[in-house]
Amino acid sequence: MFKRLFKPGTQSSLIDAAFSDVSSMLAQSENMFDLAIKALLDNQPITKADLARMDDVVDEGERMVRRTILYHLSVNPKQDLVASLVLTSMVHDAERVGDFAGALGHLVGLAEGPREGAYRDDLRKMVNEIRPMFQLCEQSFREDDPKKSRKVIKAHGLIRKKLTAFRRRVAKSDLTADMAVVYAGASHLLFRTSSHLCNIASTVVHPYDKKPSKDETFKQF
Repeated sequence: MFKRLFKPGTQSSLIDAAFSDVSSMLAQSENMFDLAIKALLDNQPITKADLARMDDVVDEGERMVRRTILYHLSVNPKQDLVASLVLTSMVHDAERVGDFAGALGHLVGLAEGPREGAYRDDLRKMVNEIRPMFQLCEQSFREDDPKKSRKVIKAHGLIRKKLTAFRRRVAKSDLTADMAVVYAGASHLLFRTSSHLCNIASTVVHPYDKKPSKDETFKQF
């Protein structure tokens, strides 16, 4: 995991544990995402309490990672410093993915009727493009795999354009106010989810202190 960040034989078990916690946070956020999408697009029942409990697990994961890094640096501040900085960035993005998954589920409460028709179907197609990014993102940093990282970055570059176009179509549509809010809100939350997964994956291919702007990142792929 991020072999390039460590000197041979120096990697701390605490840092290993923190990386594992980030992986667990992404897995939990992925489960939340699936439940929220089923409620939003398949009209399946879901409760705010279910998502809230799952989000609590993600939030606790972030606290655990930050505590682990703080303890590690207090004991040996010179060991794995860059890896620690990378982790503090990654864990923030992982926590936000969980927040946006929960927000997708909460959108259901704004709809006065079932989600159906062309706009629902188009949104589902874009969800299907984002869904594989979760696993690719986790694998990219767990395996320190630049190829998988670039796939996530490229996927985000493509899906953000589609989601932006979709949101503009919704703004010009004759949808009822509630459905327009739900679909436009969903497209924004999906964009933010994709963006944070891209941020995590990008740590594999870009040095911590030389992370390019978003536009520069997408131009490379």
